[in-house]
Amino acid sequence: MTVQHRLIPEAQLHEPKGISTAVINKVYKSNGAGSGTWDDVDSSMLQGLSGDGGVAGKRPITNGTNGFSLITDAAYGAQVITNNSVAFPLVAVADTTFNTPSQYTLLTGVGAPWLSENMHNIAFSTDRLTVSVTGVYMIHLWMNIAQFTGNTAKVSIRYRINGAAYSSRKPTIKSAIAADISQLSGFGLISLTAGDYIQLYAASDTTGNLVIGDCSSLLELIRAT
Repeated sequence: MTVQHRLIPEAQLHEPKGISTAVINKVYKSNGAGSGTWDDVDSSMLQGLSGDGGVAGKRPITNGTNGFSLITDAAYGAQVITNNSVAFPLVAVADTTFNTPSQYTLLTGVGAPWLSENMHNIAFSTDRLTVSVTGVYMIHLWMNIAQFTGNTAKVSIRYRINGAAYSSRKPTIKSAIAADISQLSGFGLISLTAGDYIQLYAASDTTGNLVIGDCSSLLELIRAT
């Protein structure tokens, strides 16, 4: 009696060739010539991983259910000010502790000539960085203040998400003498959803002209979620 292979009962099907001597957690790796060996999974065996859609710039991570998920490999970008000598006017805030975010002023336009630098999976527009990947980001800021708003003025910076929520912390620096030049810096972790954007805001306890000579504000994806 002839029985087609597809009709053989499950209990009578045999294991793959070589299974009796295969080491635990090895998989069968074909050699392209009608044979193969039991071996570890390596990167070459992940070609055509289910779900990649042929899209570049992804990497697999374990998903906790004995499988893999594909996530964006990297996302980063900076908005920068370079060799600027044009002043950005600020009006003294009423709350000189800088604990009232709504008194901060958006750094944009005259005196804040932002440009983009080294963009990858992050977009720049005028005065904002917009992310395309949901995840946890590192935000970095350094600013060269070429002129304070006053001889002994304080200047503070915050970032703002989507024109709504302000950062809870506020890097602040104070001028010690007339014509003082200083650097202000800050960094931290921030959770962003694809489509979110950040902008920088400034405040001073003194009315006057702030000159930002050089500045870099950048986002770097730490973990896609």
